[in-house]
Amino acid sequence: MTKRSGIPIICIVGRPNVGKSSLFNLFVGHRQSVVLEEAGTTRDRVEGIADIKGHSFKLVDTGGYFKEHIDEIHPKVKEQIYEAVKSASLVLFVVDSMDGMTPADQEFAGVIRKFNRPVLLVANKSDNKTIEETAVDFYSLGFGEPVAVSCAHHKGIDKLSEIIVKSGGVHVKSDGEENDAVKIAIVGRPNVGKSSLVNNLLKEERVIVSAIPGTTRDSIDTFLAVDGKTYVLIDTAGIRHKRKIKKVVDVFSIIRSKESIKRSDISVLVLDAQSGVTSDDLDILKYIEETGKGCIIAVNKWDLAGSAPDVTVKEYEDKLCELFPKVRNYHIIFVSAKTGKNVEKIFLLADSMRERMGAEFSTPSLNKIFEVNDPSGVSVSRSDVRPNFYYITQTGTKPLEFVFFVNNKSAVRPVHTSFIENVLRKNLPLEGIPIKINFRNSFKRKIKE
Repeated sequence: MTKRSGIPIICIVGRPNVGKSSLFNLFVGHRQSVVLEEAGTTRDRVEGIADIKGHSFKLVDTGGYFKEHIDEIHPKVKEQIYEAVKSASLVLFVVDSMDGMTPADQEFAGVIRKFNRPVLLVANKSDNKTIEETAVDFYSLGFGEPVAVSCAHHKGIDKLSEIIVKSGGVHVKSDGEENDAVKIAIVGRPNVGKSSLVNNLLKEERVIVSAIPGTTRDSIDTFLAVDGKTYVLIDTAGIRHKRKIKKVVDVFSIIRSKESIKRSDISVLVLDAQSGVTSDDLDILKYIEETGKGCIIAVNKWDLAGSAPDVTVKEYEDKLCELFPKVRNYHIIFVSAKTGKNVEKIFLLADSMRERMGAEFSTPSLNKIFEVNDPSGVSVSRSDVRPNFYYITQTGTKPLEFVFFVNNKSAVRPVHTSFIENVLRKNLPLEGIPIKINFRNSFKRKIKE
């Protein structure tokens, strides 16, 4: 059944604000982890694939280790750190050369040692020779010679890369390995159950779950295999309206979430069955459409909302579509992240949708559809000029794009676009798939077959 990907894992650990996420972002090649001068910004394990000199490996960023529990979430942060170290083939223990060795470093070194994993000591913020020389103090931690680096100035990163490759346990990347994986972004408002859904799909508590809205701050990539197929699950921070944003870190988290939608194949928009659809949900759906990604709408907490005898899936779905007609274009599934009901349908739908997003339809077959569904006959205001629609052709995939040639594209109204989209969706397998329709002027009255 579900199992983790076989790529060897290298995890980055250390106390807060030593530069773990900066190092992670340097290796992964883009800002996936949130980096701020605020202790404890990273809470979950954050995963990404890093390439070094023809090799690849899974890199895992972790939350900062505090000796004391600073809040109710931190015990779970520690659990995530321990799980990451246990599963790692190599641990990068990051320390701060400017601060020098601290009691927290010494305590954490003792914790890491218990896991009996290979450890490479990385002395970050070694910005100059004087500071770099202080890194020798870290010898006493018992992990050998520290590698002096400066993430801010990209200093020492090449040397560190060589040592990592020579350490063994890395994976020679095969062509198209990462591209073959179906990337699924789990998105939605705060506290609708996104992390719980990810944990259920993974069959383990991989992402921190809490009743506190905004627990997940990073966009977290987790690689897994299901029935021989590879997936990347991207858990994201809750996306909320700007008026509800209270901290700078939330701004960056929302930016990361939107970037995650862009790099996904399919986005799963998680709704709370008890609270229904809100304006924030519709804003997220609109953003998914704008980025041209496939979408599955997962109505979560159905075990709670659907427990009443007078509420059925059909009634709930009909009411949802009545209030928000746009929802009809997407697959709607009713799930319970708590019990696991229907959650694995996500994989089946994502497979089917990604394949259909690359579909190509011939021009003759498209125009045959519109022979009996001519947009020229759509009712418009008496003051409007009626455009004549000649022929349609497909111009792109992922997202699917179509161009309809008309005699006067300035006369085309939104009602025409809606009509054409409805006809396409009715006659082609396009459920859950975004489509774009453009118009061009033409003097040709019909396509030559």
